[in-house]
Parts: sequence; C-alpha cells; structure tokens
Amino acid sequence: MSIRQLVTGLASLRDFATGPIPHGVTALLLEVMGLCLEVLTKLSLRLRESADPRVAAAHAALIENIFRYTVREQIRSLAHLEATAAHLLSDGDLTAIRERRTDFSRPATQETGRTAYANASTFSAAWLGIDYFEADRRLHDAHLLIARRFMDGSAITPRFTQLAALHADQQGLDPRRVANAARSLDKFEPTDTSFEGAPLDPVATYEGQSMQERAVKLLCEPDRTTGAKKLKNLLHDYRKANKELVQPECGLFYQGNTNGIDSFLLRSQGLQSEELLSFVGQSDNPRTEGGQAARKPAPQAPADLFTSADPAPDWAQDPVPETSEQAELPDQAEPSQSSQEPVPGPAPVAESPADLTPEVNELEVSVAQRRLNALLASLSASKTGAKTVIPQILVHMQAKNLNDLASATGMTAHGVPLDPAELRQLLCEAKIIPIVFGGKGQVLDVGRAQRLFPEPIKKAAFARDRGCIVPGCNAPHEMLEYHHCNWWERGGKTCIENCAVLCRHHHALIHRRLLRIQMVGSVPHIVLPKFLDPDQIPRRNTFFAAAA
Repeated sequence: MSIRQLVTGLASLRDFATGPIPHGVTALLLEVMGLCLEVLTKLSLRLRESADPRVAAAHAALIENIFRYTVREQIRSLAHLEATAAHLLSDGDLTAIRERRTDFSRPATQETGRTAYANASTFSAAWLGIDYFEADRRLHDAHLLIARRFMDGSAITPRFTQLAALHADQQGLDPRRVANAARSLDKFEPTDTSFEGAPLDPVATYEGQSMQERAVKLLCEPDRTTGAKKLKNLLHDYRKANKELVQPECGLFYQGNTNGIDSFLLRSQGLQSEELLSFVGQSDNPRTEGGQAARKPAPQAPADLFTSADPAPDWAQDPVPETSEQAELPDQAEPSQSSQEPVPGPAPVAESPADLTPEVNELEVSVAQRRLNALLASLSASKTGAKTVIPQILVHMQAKNLNDLASATGMTAHGVPLDPAELRQLLCEAKIIPIVFGGKGQVLDVGRAQRLFPEPIKKAAFARDRGCIVPGCNAPHEMLEYHHCNWWERGGKTCIENCAVLCRHHHALIHRRLLRIQMVGSVPHIVLPKFLDPDQIPRRNTFFAAAA
C-alpha cells in the first residue's frame, strides 16, 4: 500500500469513527472489528521495530489505553451475554458463529428445553475458553457496575451507581481499581436479591458518610499510590469499627527448613511495628554507621577441622623416617611474629554520618541480607566494635489529646496507628517536643537559623510535611533530607518557612530542575513536570495523612 492510499484510507476511517454507524450491517461491523485487531497487530509489530524512544513511549501509552478499554469491555460483554440469554443459543447457531457463516437477517434460534449451559457464567467459560470462576467474577462485576437483572431478564441499575459512572466515564482511570473497590464494598453489604425481584442498594456508611462516596473520592485521588493506601485504610477501619476484622496472632514463627535455608514469619503491630520499620529504614540508610556495616558480607565460619578438604597439619600426619640427606640439613628457624603479614581488621567506618559517602552500586549484599545482617548485629550488640542500628520512634498526636490520654491516639512517623494504651506507655519515657501550627499548616515557633538546618527545624518540618512532599512518595523518614526552597547560595535563609522535606531521590530531581517547589500559604508544594501534570497545579503529598 502506498502512502497516498494509506492517507486516503485513514481519512475514511476517521470519518467512520466520528460519524454515525449505519444499521442493518451487523456482519460487516463484526468483520471491521476483526480487521481492526489484525491491523493493530501489524501496526504494533512495525512500531516495535523503531529504535526511537519517543515511538516506544507513545506506543506503550496507546497499548495501555487499548488494554483499559478491553478490561471495561470484558464485563460489558458478559452483561450483554446475560441480557440476550446467549447461553440458550442452539448448537446450529453457535456452530455458524464459529465458522463465520451466520445469517444475521433471520432471528436467532434459542433452546426452550434443557440446555447445555445453565447460565451466562457457564456459557462464557466454555465459549471464551476461560476459567469458570473468572467468568463468574466478570459477571458479578457486571452486576455491580453495569446492570443487574430481574428473573424475567429485564435490566435495572447496577448496585454501585457512583462507581459505575466512574468506571464508564473516567477513561484515564484503571478500571481494575474500580472493580476491586466495588467487590470490596460489596462484602460489607447484604446479599443482593435483585434476581428474586427485591434489589438492595448499598447501605454501608462510615462516620456518617456512604462508603461508596468515600471510595469514589479516594479513587479520584491524583496520586494512585496515595489513593490506594487511603482506600486500604478505609476498608480496614470499617472492618475494625464493625468488628469484622480478624487479627492474626503476632509473634515470630519458625516456618521450617527448605534446602538448608531456615524460614521465619514475623508479625507485629503498633509500637513493635514502628520499631521494626525504623530499624529497617536505618539499616537501608548508607549514611549511618549501622547501615554501612550491614552492607558488608557476613564473615564466613571457619571450615570444620574434620571435614576440610585441605591436607592435614604436620602434627596430624604419619611420621616419615628421616633420610641421611634430611639429617644433615641445618634446623630451619621458625618464622618470627614480626615477619608474618598483619591480619586484616574491620574496614574503617566514618566517625559521623556526614562523612559517609555511600556507593549504592558497590553493595556486596542484597537488601534482604543487609537487613538480616543489621538485625543479627543488634542481637549481638555486646560484641566489641559492633555497629548496630537503634530504632527511633517519632509520634504525632493532637495537643488537645494530652489532656485526655485515656482516649488519645497517635500516629508514628511510618504511619503506624497507636492505640491509647501504647501511646500512654510511650509517653512515660518520651521527650515531648511541642510544635504549634497555624490554620494553614505553618509552624509558628521553631529554633534558631544557621547554615545547616538544626534539629528543631528538622523536627518541625517533618511534623508539618510528614515525609517527602512529592505526591506518592513513601520513603521512610530515615532516608529524608531537608532542602532550602530558596537555595542557600541564592540568599535563602535557614528557617522553617524555607525548609522542605524531600527524599534523596527527589532532592536530586529538584536540583536537576525536573521538579519545582512553589510556596502556597508559606507551605512548600511540588509542581510536577508538564508531561505528568499539564495543568501545573501545586500539590502536596498526602500519602502519610489519614484516609479522608
């Protein structure tokens, strides 16, 4: 095909896509749809031959849009199969469809007696070649988001109308997230009896607001990671409030030995979880002595004396009779201690975290092994010179709760909620640092200014920002840095109004000018690149905030 023919065909295709579709040409439309699939396959094959990364990026975006359309159409097609009672089609009609010789001008033939397929789920599984449970799940999703059916086949609204509108209209939203949310909310509702003629609408509420409304709001969260976390917390809080939450037992459980490797399962909650998260965060930080020491391979145990493949020492070998030549040789002097090579000691460790210069590409152990090394080093902290990690626990709570500790709750730096008993236990030995906030989140009272941010300002900035301010970032507070919004070399001051909390990765992106900080009401916000946010709206990270 020439370029001129391709351009002409493209113009006709554009007119067909934007104009009305004629009636009475069902067979032609099905053929066009099949040809579109073949054209798509051919186009993708050609586009993947390009070495241009821009082509790869544009092609991947188109494929993702096609995938999301397909996911939506999967459950819509199941709803269509159920609405038309396709499971009652005769064997002759089904065979004709497979062989592409169907005469759509005559009515379909449907069985009136006992059929091979009991319902739309069993038919879909056989007809589409998918697992029955997958077909049944899609049909259940259709009832939640497309339409429900009475016994006579007539349609009524889906169970979750707001989620259904979100599923249909928000083309940029992953439809699987909406379907997963609908399934989760459906577990909180009584069994729907629409088929029996008595449809039940959702009634679950939390703190006076419909669970469906809350879920829609969180699904529309600009940052996917933040929205997913808040939705998970919402479902957890609802189960807990309605005593539907079954807590597994906490503790350390031995899982057995597989191929010489012992497995342990560790479960914790509350304060213990915060200590472990702090421990992991510090062991991952190459700027701490404990984190740097954990990156070194664990020393190998000495070989067993009786299983070593090396030759036995002299004293363990059979004596050999001396020959005359050996007897005449002078005695050899034993090597002195000073002539031996020194035994290499442990690698020197920097005296302060500021002197450490981590080389991430030169790690000698995996992340999991690093954390295990740090844990074992802490368990054997009595060893001379052991570089261990000491967990640090930071808790945020409302000042008004200090007057009512019986019901006060708190939130740790890693987002772990603390109940009143744990909070009271922690406050017994805690050093309380009061920080006062204004109406828009500004910290009004902090320490003094200097070239590097002092600890009072760092604690105040962290209390305000709760973590890296880039939307969706969930870096632990051990990996955070403190940035001058107006750079120091440009005359910026070292004060809370000029301080923003960033993780190391996003701090580097700020200095590379890929991210931009904009102050809104004396609080730092992030402006994402235009390809991520064409509207250039200043945003703040809400990942560590409570679910709305």
